[in-house]
Amino acid sequence: FPLVLLRNLRHPVFLLVVLAQVNLSAMVAGLATFMGKFLERQFSLTASLANMIIGAVNIPGAMVGIVVGGAILKRFQMSLRQCSAVCVLGMFLCLVVAFPLLFLGCPTQKVMGVTYSESSEFEHHTLECNLQCNCPEKAYNPICGSNAVEYISPCSAGCRGVNVDADNNSVLNYTNCSCISDNGLMGSARPGTCSTGCSHLFLPFVILSCLAGILASTSHTPSFMLILRSIQPEDKSFAVGIQFMLLRVLAWMPGPVLYGSAIDTTCILWEKKCDRKAACRYYDNNLFRQRYLGLQFFFEVGAF
Repeated sequence: FPLVLLRNLRHPVFLLVVLAQVNLSAMVAGLATFMGKFLERQFSLTASLANMIIGAVNIPGAMVGIVVGGAILKRFQMSLRQCSAVCVLGMFLCLVVAFPLLFLGCPTQKVMGVTYSESSEFEHHTLECNLQCNCPEKAYNPICGSNAVEYISPCSAGCRGVNVDADNNSVLNYTNCSCISDNGLMGSARPGTCSTGCSHLFLPFVILSCLAGILASTSHTPSFMLILRSIQPEDKSFAVGIQFMLLRVLAWMPGPVLYGSAIDTTCILWEKKCDRKAACRYYDNNLFRQRYLGLQFFFEVGAF
């Protein structure tokens, strides 16, 4: 066992191809774990719609790329050198397509007392207009004011009235909000977060990310054949075992932790429970996009 393990790990083609696959797997781990959250925050999507987009576009795109890579390999009866050329070309085109994604995103929405303030006071619970409300700091029920500014709760917006749909017992809107000025009068607000106002960028983002996934996946089958053809015949089954062990240990285990840590650094308002950080209420969208997609791009460069 130790002799065969060392023999395979010292094989340059085997080791470098597996390390390239580790980079790709780490990229996929981050995509699978956090892409839904990314789409929610960047483009103001619901969780169900964001995950449906991933399932309907990104995953079939990866499947198409794997099949296309295998078809090219079979059609042209490629040598090892040609297999490696296909892998390099696929990853280079993936990098070209993925680079613009770093600039396709939305700014952070205006949230009163968090990212936006009309005065020097910058704490949502100390605004003069809601001093009499005694709003609890833990309150989180975001509303979008008629002034296009988001508030973390109706209380923080100083809302005194609420209109409820009697049929399904849902809130239609909040009224008489002292913190919301609408042409000099007290404004109103609707439940839910405000839109980030860049929904037109969503379609180009989805198309480019799907193309990048297809191009990256074309290297899957050729790289697998590189491993099987380059090592000694009696070591093939063992080498595949080593390959998947390294993928789990070096990519699938630390990958999501690395992405999660990077995303946490972009949080600008934490929910507190027992004086400890819990869920993140608001992220800096620009930082979120740069660090999340920057990590994806970093792993694609590593695979290339």
